[in-house]
Amino acid sequence: MSKRYLVGHPGVGKTARLADRLIELIGSGIRPDRILVLVPQESHIQRFKAALARARDAAPASHESRRPRRARLAEPEIHTFFGLAQQHVSLFFPRIAPRAGFADPYREPAWMNVEAAQYLLDRIVAPRIGEFEDLCMPRARLLIQILDDLNRAATTGFPLEELADRLASAWHGAEPRERAYRAVQDIALAYRRFCLRHTLVDFSLGMELFGTHLLAAGFYREYVAARYRHVLADNIEEGAPIIHDFLRLLLETCESAMLVEDDPGGFRVNLGASPQSARSLRTMCEVMHIPDLRLQPDAPDTPARFGQALMRAIVERESRIALRSSAVERLDGGDAPVRYWTTMVQTVAERIGTLVRSGAQAHEIAVVAPVVEDVLWFELAERLKRYDIGVHAVRPSRPLYDQPLVRAMVAFARLGHPGWEQPVSPQELARALALVVSGLDVVRAQLIADAARRVSGPSGIVVLPALDEPVLWNRLGTPFQERYATLRDWLAAWAGERQARAASLDVFWQRLVAEVLSQPGFALGEDPERRLVCDKLIASARAFREMFEQADLELSQVVEAPRPVEASVLGLGPRPDEAETIDAGQAYLVVLTQNVLAAEYVPERTPEVSEGSILLAPAYTYLTGDYRSRYQFWLDVNALNWHERFYQPLTHPYVLSRAWAPGMHWTDDDEQRAGRDLLARVVGGLAFRCRDNIYLAASELNVAGQEESGMLARALRDL
Repeated sequence: MSKRYLVGHPGVGKTARLADRLIELIGSGIRPDRILVLVPQESHIQRFKAALARARDAAPASHESRRPRRARLAEPEIHTFFGLAQQHVSLFFPRIAPRAGFADPYREPAWMNVEAAQYLLDRIVAPRIGEFEDLCMPRARLLIQILDDLNRAATTGFPLEELADRLASAWHGAEPRERAYRAVQDIALAYRRFCLRHTLVDFSLGMELFGTHLLAAGFYREYVAARYRHVLADNIEEGAPIIHDFLRLLLETCESAMLVEDDPGGFRVNLGASPQSARSLRTMCEVMHIPDLRLQPDAPDTPARFGQALMRAIVERESRIALRSSAVERLDGGDAPVRYWTTMVQTVAERIGTLVRSGAQAHEIAVVAPVVEDVLWFELAERLKRYDIGVHAVRPSRPLYDQPLVRAMVAFARLGHPGWEQPVSPQELARALALVVSGLDVVRAQLIADAARRVSGPSGIVVLPALDEPVLWNRLGTPFQERYATLRDWLAAWAGERQARAASLDVFWQRLVAEVLSQPGFALGEDPERRLVCDKLIASARAFREMFEQADLELSQVVEAPRPVEASVLGLGPRPDEAETIDAGQAYLVVLTQNVLAAEYVPERTPEVSEGSILLAPAYTYLTGDYRSRYQFWLDVNALNWHERFYQPLTHPYVLSRAWAPGMHWTDDDEQRAGRDLLARVVGGLAFRCRDNIYLAASELNVAGQEESGMLARALRDL
């Protein structure tokens, strides 16, 4: 059987061929549990499961009954790479843990999510925070960059001891940063030692265990050779080198394989993606380039054709390339360009309204920008209200506590745990009630909150009081009185039960959502998106608690003698805003409300856009989520951050890569070249994912009132 490597633009049917191949293998009698399918993110798993279900529904019953019973009951393994790696590391942990340096190799590991990892790292960083004072960045961004360094080292395969030297090779500014780079390396090593001591495994350590200890083990090679006889992998250009190392091992032993590469692709470069590493697998396969019918000479004008020309204009810096396209329209007026950013947003909203009134479906429209901040979401949502169009914003890097519903859940957690003595302000209570009680607006919610403040007295609202105020309820109505009483009684019962008080914060939230907030009269049962936010918060709190308990962090220890840096997690005492002893729930709220906790690096699934809403997303989120749209609006095309990397002085996607050799130095020319290459791939990826029309929107002044003219604007100047 063949081993094929498919290359093609987005939208030419590569994933469909992969699904067809899966069905073909099973239909030919191959045992499904001998087939491995690797996908870039969890949402893609459902595509293959749905294809299998359709094929089985279409198959004659007689044909299905002739298959061996074992084959009928088995299922192919469909995983993200991290999901598979986590499964295999857990399975073989007792065999690899002693060599990896775990203090107790026979203790079951606790897998940490990014929130738990940031909390641990924050406690290690705290005593050395002064070494980063010259970098002028929020603490949360400092933590994220150190975690990035750990992840890159693990997925690329270089030792942590090289971190400082690699980072120094990318810096050529006036002020020295050697001290900060050495501090990053020391902290990363201390964090790793702490994880090994307490059998905690985060993403980086999981990848290191897989790449360094599993892939090199003879027993593991025998295991995968026997288990995975047929391999299918989608979007391998979005994977880090460790994924390609695993695929290389599979290609050496499997009977058949089909690998798929999107071109242009590799958008997760900031997460370690290496298209160059993926292409090294072509030597082991038959390479097939899938033609794109949208680019045929006799094909009608499409965004895909425009995208290909724009990519050439960016990479070749050639202004004479024809960029005129009937599938692309500028919204800046040409001879009379839009001056103000708010005017640009208004123009975009008006064109979206026109499209919907002319028959387009709102969910077929996507608005993408290099960055999506709250002000953009608010301005666009307000202007689209007049057209009865909603905005579905996808921002995976947004901190959890920035989301209003999360703030409401935090307020209820404080009210359910009066022993914490963390009062809720009337404004916090009003916003929380307005979010969860159906039909209750902020004005009426504020009346309830003000009444609660009067009853609670000077100590503040520590518990939700009973409100026996006939005038208030006559004004607001009996339904709101009943819903308030339901919520108040549940919180009071929780606070009064010894068993409930001993329960964890994630259990508190889970029961609050199930027993109250999802019931009739409350909003969570009516809004799947809000329920998704709660599910994410509960999962985050649960993973945080498991880490907290695994490391015994609730036991404060006082150590008199000087200690290594990692001892600060247990020994340097609490941060100034923490109590002497603190349980997992209180610790979680501390870091959550300080915005230390951010969302996942990559969304676990691509959320569906509701029928009456447009999609609003950063360009990279749109691409990595693999969204497809009939219409796209590109906002802020003058902006520099279409191609310029964000300020990240303590990490670097290119020098912390496998292609980087000792002694090399990163220059301004390298930065320009990398930015140009990535911008070309981004605009091409967007255009190939658009079916009908692209609308380009710009303003002379950005949201901060400053003029910009970036690389994308220069490439578009002749359009």
